Amino acid sequence: MTDDALGQLLERRVTRDPSSVVTQDVVDAWTAVFGTEWPECVGDVVPSIMYTTFARSLYAPVPGEAAPTGVALHDELKNLLELPVAIAVGYELKLTGMVRIGDQLLSEERIAELGSERSTKFGPGRDWVIEVTSSTTAGELVGVERFRMLGYRPGEPGAAPPRTPQEPAIFAWTEDFTVSTESIRSGAEANHVWAGAHHHTEAAQKAGLADIILDTSSQVARLAGAAQRRRPNDRIVEIDLAMKRSILPGATVTLGGIEDEHTTTVSAVVDGRETSRVTVTFAG
Repeated sequence: MTDDALGQLLERRVTRDPSSVVTQDVVDAWTAVFGTEWPECVGDVVPSIMYTTFARSLYAPVPGEAAPTGVALHDELKNLLELPVAIAVGYELKLTGMVRIGDQLLSEERIAELGSERSTKFGPGRDWVIEVTSSTTAGELVGVERFRMLGYRPGEPGAAPPRTPQEPAIFAWTEDFTVSTESIRSGAEANHVWAGAHHHTEAAQKAGLADIILDTSSQVARLAGAAQRRRPNDRIVEIDLAMKRSILPGATVTLGGIEDEHTTTVSAVVDGRETSRVTVTFAG
């Protein structure tokens, strides 16, 4: 790797080809998994938080073909830094427009942040943020995503921070769901997320994981969906998700919510420990 090559990559902007056309059958497959309680869905408007599904490949890769991440600069950065594995540790989404049946989306991506090399619990690695801005082909801004990623080279791990006891949170409400191998796969399929770590145990273990894990988009839909059910008439305009630990098959996940004037914070708790937390902001 040269500094020039890295500098050029950080300056690049990639405009993707138009997405697949937004179709009712894809929306129906998504809502069959994640529910229909989205107040913007009147007429031909689709659930706002699922628009990213259409920017990804409709179909799983054929055997032997690598699963595309859908984010070209992310893949190039991994290769340039020689970090073969990258996982999402956080995700932000700002929703600004409506997506309708028949729309196509245009997206532009850039590397918004790049951290220095450091030791991680998986091996040597670096943090970075990929930002993706999406609009309809008619020019209406739909949303901005920011993927907080950790890339690493599986090997000698750094020291993990000591575990500290967690005080039990006082939630305004709770609900539970059980995670299975099939539910992880069906959620990833509904979101058009084809990375092996969400479908194949062997691929997940090669990445240093115990088994396949719940994907980022499924966590957004599960946690934000729980928040939406408490505010059935308010539209979601922003999501900020932090992921601390993977959610694996066999887990019973308790979702607990804390309400504020325009936000709901939802924690996902497994065996008494928080695995994820999302802050959902609603239109005022």
